[in-house]
Amino acid sequence: MRVPATVVAVPLLAGAWAGVLLIDSAPHRLIEASACAAVLCLLAAMAFLADEQPLGLVVAVAAGAALGGYSSGASTTRALLAPSLLQWFDATAGEASDPVLLEGVLRDDAVLLPYGAVLIVDVSRVQRAPAPPEARQGGVRLVVSGAQSGIHLTMWRAGRIVRAPALLRRPATFSNPGVADDRRALALRRVILTGSIKSAGLVEVTAPAGWLSQRAASVRAWTRRTIARHVGRLDPRSAAVATAILIGDRSGLSDEDERRLQDAGTYHVIAISGGNIAILTAVLIFGSRALRMPHRTAAATSIAILVFYGEIAGGTPSVERAITAAVIFLVAMILDHRGSPLNVVAVAATIAVALWPVTTVDGGFLLSFGATAGIVLGVPRIVSLVSHGRGSSGRRALRGVLTAASGVAVATLCAEIALLPVSASLFSRVTFAGLLLNFAAIPLMTAIQCGSMALLAAATVWTPGADRFGWLVHQSVWALVESARLVDVVPWLARDVPPPAVWLCVTYYLACLALLVVNRYKRLLSGVLLGSGLVLVAGPGIATRGIVPRPPAGVLRVVVLDVGQGDATAALLPDGRAILVDAGGLAGTAFDIGTRVVVPALRALGVRELHALVLTHGDPDHVDGAAAVLRRLAVASVWEGIPVPPHRGLAALVSLAEERRTVWRTVRPTDVERAGGVEVRVHHPPQPDWERQRVRNDDSVVLELRYGRVSILLPGDIGRETEVALIPHLDLAPLVILKAAHHGSATSSGDAFIDATTPQAVIFSAGQNNRFGHPAAVVVERFARRGVEMFNTATDGAVFVETDGRRVDLRGWRTGRRLVEHGEHKGHEAHQGSSPR
Repeated sequence: MRVPATVVAVPLLAGAWAGVLLIDSAPHRLIEASACAAVLCLLAAMAFLADEQPLGLVVAVAAGAALGGYSSGASTTRALLAPSLLQWFDATAGEASDPVLLEGVLRDDAVLLPYGAVLIVDVSRVQRAPAPPEARQGGVRLVVSGAQSGIHLTMWRAGRIVRAPALLRRPATFSNPGVADDRRALALRRVILTGSIKSAGLVEVTAPAGWLSQRAASVRAWTRRTIARHVGRLDPRSAAVATAILIGDRSGLSDEDERRLQDAGTYHVIAISGGNIAILTAVLIFGSRALRMPHRTAAATSIAILVFYGEIAGGTPSVERAITAAVIFLVAMILDHRGSPLNVVAVAATIAVALWPVTTVDGGFLLSFGATAGIVLGVPRIVSLVSHGRGSSGRRALRGVLTAASGVAVATLCAEIALLPVSASLFSRVTFAGLLLNFAAIPLMTAIQCGSMALLAAATVWTPGADRFGWLVHQSVWALVESARLVDVVPWLARDVPPPAVWLCVTYYLACLALLVVNRYKRLLSGVLLGSGLVLVAGPGIATRGIVPRPPAGVLRVVVLDVGQGDATAALLPDGRAILVDAGGLAGTAFDIGTRVVVPALRALGVRELHALVLTHGDPDHVDGAAAVLRRLAVASVWEGIPVPPHRGLAALVSLAEERRTVWRTVRPTDVERAGGVEVRVHHPPQPDWERQRVRNDDSVVLELRYGRVSILLPGDIGRETEVALIPHLDLAPLVILKAAHHGSATSSGDAFIDATTPQAVIFSAGQNNRFGHPAAVVVERFARRGVEMFNTATDGAVFVETDGRRVDLRGWRTGRRLVEHGEHKGHEAHQGSSPR
């Protein structure tokens, strides 16, 4: 067998993957039984080996690997989802508003962001006064506020032990169709709680890191300073990209540059992975040969340097995987062992999964090993086909260039083929731009990496030389980032797609496997592969997953999305058109709620284009997600109430709308648009008396969706005075569903407004445990006193409102709680089966 490691690797990966994903339905006894069965399979394999029965040996090893993978994956996931720190936090949740004294080890160097410094701490001890300290384990992500954070940044390095008082909370999660559970994803990355520290002065470093960690941290700091000095003087962006490629620190990259590279399919070159480590390994080997070192000594020296480099780069999973593969290759060189490259990949994957089973659901793992396997399996076959019957004419240099270019093209094509379903599943987006751009991106990445290493070497002995290398790095970074603009020129090279159905992914990969191992029916199998790929890209409903079924004909569906402490409401009109009122936003954070929450939720609802994007006003919690919506969806028009010329966020949206050729419209009271039997009525704001210099809540656009005997009222963030002024102008239908103004703030939802609108149900759009206390207790009491049914996105998740113009059906996405309103009597159900999932 040429690739014996696959006998272990493939079933081990499959078992661990199943154990991680099926943990919610896995009883503890099944996990223990799987571990016992794995041991029995190992004993059986030893018996088959002794009896020289190769088939039995292979079957026993594969079965044992699968069962062991399942057991380790499930047990590791269970431990990650419920560490002792989380159990302690839940037990003391009643005192969660009090600071907790934490002590633990910094997992990574602190990162400075616009809203503060971010620390990842592996907690070992906690104390909530007056109780004594307790030993508890779990990862915490902390934000240190205050202007002094940047000054203390060099003190907060990986490996050091810190102690600080922090306010803790569970990570935010957004319960919408099509949106991943961020809380679970963080837990699998060993972060179970988030929190905040009021001041950098409260963070005390109580013990240094170990010697190796200290040296690695010092090298990282020196690298950042040196690159900033010789590259950053030309362009800070160039320094940020060079630092990302060299030591994996992407904190200096702008969101715009990251998004552009992701859309272009060349983001992989700035994330330390196999390509970067392969270049570094080649440099080390060729350098050792230049020094006339014996090949075994050169390989051993390279291993030591690679291991230390992994420590410098932060020891992230992608770095560890790449270095593991390089070390396996170098060990084989020392032993003078030559085997299949696929065997190296299989051994590296086996080690990675054995050490950390949850890596099987990590996007980086799937992308790294998927691309590598695609290249290793596909390139030799395609090259042999292309080179078959090729003549020997032409100059050697030209043939070398053509061979290198064809190698890049074939490798990129094989990687893209291998990753098509993975990319569609992880990102709901596929890009073909990489097929072209990798011709430039890979050589440019090599120039940046090698130029940066040369810069660091020259910086200590020859400053002018370091400056010259800095110029080369800057020019290479500029070319790399600017080449990604190809997607702006040819936008169809990147396409948004819904997550593909499981059966489609299985069909696609079975066709790939059959093409590799079956010598007959090549045309048929190629047709199946091509057809399944085209179906995946086209994204018809039958070939997708996670899509909410469309409502019956003649039904208006309005969904108040769970966007935390913000607003975003989607209206799916009976004629198929869709309107989005606000796009959410989390002020003071770098979380892109448009890309991560709003757009995936709209796709899951079947929305591919918007008739209108309504911006009620310019507060961040209403408009920060709008840019992603404009980029990812076809938006016919944007509606605005009162312009605020000095507002940078709105000005950026105006520019983006012009770039996308989207109509920008100012709406006024009495504006009415009719679509599919629904009247979209604008009740506010009136023509302003002066040019606004800042955003005002009372300038919010107030919309009514009127369908038959039903009115759904969306009042933005207006306050009580504006509510009173609106009352004479409202002419609502008998059945009213109200989204509470200003998230349920005490300054809104006055008694007069509630009495005038007489809602049958009210929906609060608010974040879990938000610092504003929304919805205010006094507002909840006002609605409760009148018998109004209340829904809250913080507890119910996204709230679905469906009406045929006569009756209304409200459902909570998370809770399944349901209210059916006919106007004369109510029906209340509370079972999960009533959810529209």
